[in-house]
Amino acid sequence: MSNKVTKSEFIEVKKTKDTIIEYSNGEVTIFWQPEKCIHSANCLLGLPEVFNPKKKPWINVHASNSKEIMRVIDTCPSRAITYLKSAKFVTSKPRETPKKKAKFARIQITKNGPALVTGNFIVRDAMKKKIQIEGEIAAICCCGQSRKKPFCDGSHITVGSTD
Repeated sequence: MSNKVTKSEFIEVKKTKDTIIEYSNGEVTIFWQPEKCIHSANCLLGLPEVFNPKKKPWINVHASNSKEIMRVIDTCPSRAITYLKSAKFVTSKPRETPKKKAKFARIQITKNGPALVTGNFIVRDAMKKKIQIEGEIAAICCCGQSRKKPFCDGSHITVGSTD
């Protein structure tokens, strides 16, 4: 999974009313959308020197190299943290063959959190209308308190929901 965005994707995201906070080191620009965060803590566990909620600003983009930062951001299941690489920053050669889509969906039930759905899946509402998914993963609310149902918005943290 990649949480890399293109310039055109970022322009579309900026059109929404969601809050977007940017951090840059010149090689990579990190975009944080607090409303999307489900508090999986992958970023905190992956690079605590970069992602530290006890500090202001909580993301120190200069505390590690860009490649490591992008690696950890790619583990964010909600895509609350994404990145855009600078045109002059190249980390690897482009793929010769396109990445194949998964043949099936995987569902991971997280402790005291959402169900993470990855792979080949479609989410539909109660009226069987297809819901647009951004990216290759969906964090589905398990506590029933989300304001963005069926998706998790991190409400399980504030209501103290436990499995």
